[in-house]
Amino acid sequence: SHPASSSTWWPFLRGTESFFHLFVSVRMAMTSVRPFPRLVAIFFALSTCFSSLSRADPFVGSQPCSTREGHDTCTQDDVAGGPGAALGLLQQTRGKHHSFDAVGVETAAAPAAGGRGQDLILMHIPFNFGHTTEKVASFGNGPFAMGKYMSLEGALEMAQDTKARWQLVEASYSKGAEFWGHLHPDLFQKSEVTGCPLFFTPAKYWPTDIAQSYFGNKTIFGMLRDPYERLVAMFRGNMKNYGGSYPEFFKTCDANGAVRKMMTDYLAGDKYAADCTFIPQAEYFDEPFGIDLAVDNRKFPDSLNKVFAEHGSDIHIDAGDVMHVTGCP
Repeated sequence: SHPASSSTWWPFLRGTESFFHLFVSVRMAMTSVRPFPRLVAIFFALSTCFSSLSRADPFVGSQPCSTREGHDTCTQDDVAGGPGAALGLLQQTRGKHHSFDAVGVETAAAPAAGGRGQDLILMHIPFNFGHTTEKVASFGNGPFAMGKYMSLEGALEMAQDTKARWQLVEASYSKGAEFWGHLHPDLFQKSEVTGCPLFFTPAKYWPTDIAQSYFGNKTIFGMLRDPYERLVAMFRGNMKNYGGSYPEFFKTCDANGAVRKMMTDYLAGDKYAADCTFIPQAEYFDEPFGIDLAVDNRKFPDSLNKVFAEHGSDIHIDAGDVMHVTGCP
């Protein structure tokens, strides 16, 4: 049960949080000298502000309580810890989670209790549904989750430094959210080995302090995909800086010709091209900090949902949440 005064304070606290979201995100937008990044960050600001005002807590139970069977809206009893807990801000530094209560007092929280992933942590192998997994772990299910994920991802890409990225993540934080891979501010640093961001680089190449901070003592999981299917997905994605673009083959949907070109370029020494998407998946399993738990990508998302359930996590990826490439069907 919650104090009677909570009904009086709740709208005030929620409104305060929403304006904090708006302030941080618009501030990030105004620091950009390019118009498109400004639009991305402003969209993120409005998205997070609207989300803050409209939700009670999107991470209660196995899915948002507004969509659980028998629930039209979230109640205060659905929100573990009450309004103060729902307003917590998360920052992970050097393997430890820190949360801040409603009055700004820092309180330590066990890693397993701090996020929906329990003892799991994602190693994002490019083109293996890492973006889908990050999206659901951070924002839940449905189309609004997609919008919030894309706007945050874009704002993080445009941010000037790690501190600014942490401000954006904290502004979008909801109770239990996991900011894995491409959404983790510390992983935007470029690898000295690959030249790619750490979130796409095998962890054996990461600085040790960042790897220890991100992975901690959790079980590292990642999806393992048929390499031929993976290359075809890159071709179908047709993104110049992520997986590559091959217009001479794309216009006739010649997947065989495109894959042959990919392999020729790789053998010629272009190992880390297109954001490290051509690195063999085996390297993401190498020690130190290699993947401990391989998830069958062919059966995704059912295979990953089974892993989540076995580890006590309430994250569940629905078929409609999966992000697919659409070119050359």
